Amino acid sequence: MQPLSVLVADDDAGSLLVAQAAVERSGHECLTAVDGQAAWKTYQQHRPDVVVTDLAMPGLDGLALCRAIRAAETDSYTYIMLVTSHDGREDVLAGMQAGADDYVTKPLDPFVLHTRLVAARRVTALHRELAGALKAARTSNERLAEFTGRVSHDLRNPLTSLLGYVELAEMDNGPDSENPAEYLAIIGSSARRMLAMVDDLLGFASIGGSLSRTRISLAELAHDVTTDLHQGLTQAGASVECTDFALTADPVQMRVALQNLIQNAAAYRRPQVPPVIRISGHAVEDGVVVRVSDNGKGISEKDRRKVMEPLVRLHREGDPAGTGLGLATCAQIAAAHGGRLDIEPGENSGTTISLYLPDSG
Repeated sequence: MQPLSVLVADDDAGSLLVAQAAVERSGHECLTAVDGQAAWKTYQQHRPDVVVTDLAMPGLDGLALCRAIRAAETDSYTYIMLVTSHDGREDVLAGMQAGADDYVTKPLDPFVLHTRLVAARRVTALHRELAGALKAARTSNERLAEFTGRVSHDLRNPLTSLLGYVELAEMDNGPDSENPAEYLAIIGSSARRMLAMVDDLLGFASIGGSLSRTRISLAELAHDVTTDLHQGLTQAGASVECTDFALTADPVQMRVALQNLIQNAAAYRRPQVPPVIRISGHAVEDGVVVRVSDNGKGISEKDRRKVMEPLVRLHREGDPAGTGLGLATCAQIAAAHGGRLDIEPGENSGTTISLYLPDSG
């Protein structure tokens, strides 16, 4: 286990040497301070895991040092031990009220200090785990708030359009009016766009969870996906090439990933340039990689991380409408398998998307 960083503060040179030797024999790193003021400066510089401080010191005493440490703490936690005399019961109570966690008595018994440091290691480890969990929860809440804001914004636009044309249709509903049919077409388009977004959101939310890993033929999977996407690929003039490769993954989620990547490659093509989409798989260290390369518009380096976030779209000239969930879904599928998604420039200014999946064996 990783050794603790222990700060020992005592104005008595002999007691300081005994404590330092006991800490180091216990396998921990030891910092020393000859009084409370020096201990406070050392604490601010090094933020040790444990502070062992004498109660009675000139200037800044042990109680004041305890209060200063507790006031200065943020995400980290310092375990504080007071060193008191045998008859200092009131001092022990005052120390606990000032923020100390434990106490040892003088003359210091190295074995007792060793056992206290065992407890200190356990407490500080728990505090680190708790701080990490709280940080993750805050990050998750921030991302959820951002995600909710994007969903609300993206659903509000078609909903506003839909309601606006409903009101126009209600006002312009005379027997000779030809506008209601046009309004209904626009209303239907807005409603279908909202439904597509809701479907994509539900699909994105369902990614992950329990995986059912089986042996997959990449060529067979690509054939099934391109068959499903045949109409759209034909309209785009796209060709799809795939070299066969066997991998172990969840076939349903890999199908979703491949479908999103092929759809993106066909949709974000260069004007007057038929999309050429190449799919391949390769063994790499500790796993496999599935790559989908195209000759389309490409994604600039500054945007590559951004487009993997849910509901993020680049809004470039000529880009088709979309929900901004395709690459985010693929990234989540890779993460669900314990892997990652990388975006790199492809040949002829296009894009290469790589799904790295760890060895499941």
